[in-house]
Amino acid sequence: MMWNLRLAGAVLSALVLGGCATDPTNDPRSGGFFGGVHGLAAGDYAARQQVLQGQRDDSLNQLRDLREEGAALETERQMKASEVAAQRRQVAALKARNRELAGRINQLQRSKAATEQRTAELRRKQQQLTQNIQEFETQLDRGQLSAAQADSRRLSLERQYDAIKNL
Repeated sequence: MMWNLRLAGAVLSALVLGGCATDPTNDPRSGGFFGGVHGLAAGDYAARQQVLQGQRDDSLNQLRDLREEGAALETERQMKASEVAAQRRQVAALKARNRELAGRINQLQRSKAATEQRTAELRRKQQQLTQNIQEFETQLDRGQLSAAQADSRRLSLERQYDAIKNL
């Protein structure tokens, strides 16, 4: 019995003396009953709890920082989206002005084609008048026309000229 009593005293002494030094790496979930008693006596549980609370606080700080960064990134994304939308509106306006310009160019081309046709017609009629005047001069020089015929022919050429001028 004495032997048992001495053994129990030695174990208790070891536990009490071992409990004075804390070991924050000691996991209270391991070690069984005596490890738990040692963790309580040595303050390992409290130390581990402080370490875990510190880790939790660090994680919360990191989470808060990440949320702030996420909010800043979202604000930046919204600004970029607004800038892109503004650029798209400006491009759409530019495209509309470009379509108007293309329409005006087409109108000018049609007008130019009509002017070219009119010019060609005027040139043809003017050349015909030039030819008729030369024939009249030739007939006058040869004496082929009477005074009345010459007068009539000259009036006809003047009417032809007036018709061309009024086109």
